[in-house]
Amino acid sequence: MLSKMHCLSSGNEVNFYYRIVVMARSVKVGVIGFGTVGGGVVDILQQNRELIKNRTGVNIELKSVVSKNFSNVGVEILYAKKLSDYNDVINDEEIDIVVELVGGIDVPFDIISKAISKKKSVVTANKALLAERGHILFRMAEENGVTIGFEASVAGGIPIIRSIADAMVGDKVSEILGILNGTTNFILTKMFEENIEFEEALKEAQRLGFAEADPSLDIDGIDTAHKITILSQLAFNTFVDFNSVHIEGIRNISLMDIKYAYEMGFVLKLLGIAKLDDDGKVEIRVHPALISKDNQLASVKNEYNGVLVKSKNLGITMYYGKGAGRYPTAVSVVSDIVEIAKNLDNPRRVNKISHFTEREVKPMGDILSKYYLRFLVIDKPGVLSIISKILGDNNISIASVIQKEVMPHEFVPLVMVTHHAKEKDLMKAVAEINSLNVVKGSGAVIRIVDDLK
Repeated sequence: MLSKMHCLSSGNEVNFYYRIVVMARSVKVGVIGFGTVGGGVVDILQQNRELIKNRTGVNIELKSVVSKNFSNVGVEILYAKKLSDYNDVINDEEIDIVVELVGGIDVPFDIISKAISKKKSVVTANKALLAERGHILFRMAEENGVTIGFEASVAGGIPIIRSIADAMVGDKVSEILGILNGTTNFILTKMFEENIEFEEALKEAQRLGFAEADPSLDIDGIDTAHKITILSQLAFNTFVDFNSVHIEGIRNISLMDIKYAYEMGFVLKLLGIAKLDDDGKVEIRVHPALISKDNQLASVKNEYNGVLVKSKNLGITMYYGKGAGRYPTAVSVVSDIVEIAKNLDNPRRVNKISHFTEREVKPMGDILSKYYLRFLVIDKPGVLSIISKILGDNNISIASVIQKEVMPHEFVPLVMVTHHAKEKDLMKAVAEINSLNVVKGSGAVIRIVDDLK
């Protein structure tokens, strides 16, 4: 409200000056999990409390923090209670919003489901939980009239959730291409720029803290799959069974193929892909992919994330930034806390994910794609014609062929790019080619993803 402070007389004019008195509503928050992200959230809520109150009219009061270990986080808890049992937060009638930052699936599911049953809204950064059991939790939230905030679950500090759910609420999203994992993007960048193989690049990522001691979730594509599952459900308003997502990682990517593909005009990235096809089916997949050097995502390097979204009326938009880290992720968590706090009394409050359509996930064998193929073949006449015939017999046409010159050796690399072909036809042909006695080992197969237009 406004209150009069004083007046000054200037001739016949009287000028009144006012000050704004902010009647801030207090909203109490409990944070469960005091690790990297939890420490960032606590720090922001403590340091920027007045800033948030002045901007929003809401006083976010951090009442309690739950952790088994409050040391080694690098953030001091100034006024909140330190607790060891998350049930003490859930059962505290004064707490309005529960922030879950524990990680894993079973324990967070217990935390969030209990909080919802107590009519408390929840904020989480847990992409694995939301991808695999989110449909249960969102239904519970709707039934109990509370909200789940999850901006931080995808792409860290990039506001991709809010952009799709709010900015594009009146538009129809048809396709999403995303570099959604900073660890794998860092590894692929290092392989290309420093001419090193996968294992060496992984060790460098681990040394610098970009990769965990056990990097499986990242390098096997699972982390990216969790994120693209959430985005596809959000964009296409349909439930997607996580088990239906095709997932491939980057363990088998070689420097040879990265370099050969670059010579042909492509850059290799691990992509999460979600498409709403003309037949109404959803394509959702994660795999290494070649994109043109001119694609906006080609310049996204190191630990950064980038997401391209295509919608009917807005066209193509790009979102870029740090996809992980204490403060980028914490900023997204706090934004959810504030958004929910501002709308606690809004009876029309709804969650961002609503499954009101039923769509089938297209089998991987039915997708259409261009392909990069590389075989090690005996260096003698007639080999190319044998391989070309197998491809042709399986409805696959060749766009270009390069036989790389190497030092004298029995086997040489044969590199091909195909036109669009059906996945199951391509895989059948590759299996036949790999069985030839003129071919050594298994050929490399990398899908080429067309630029959004």
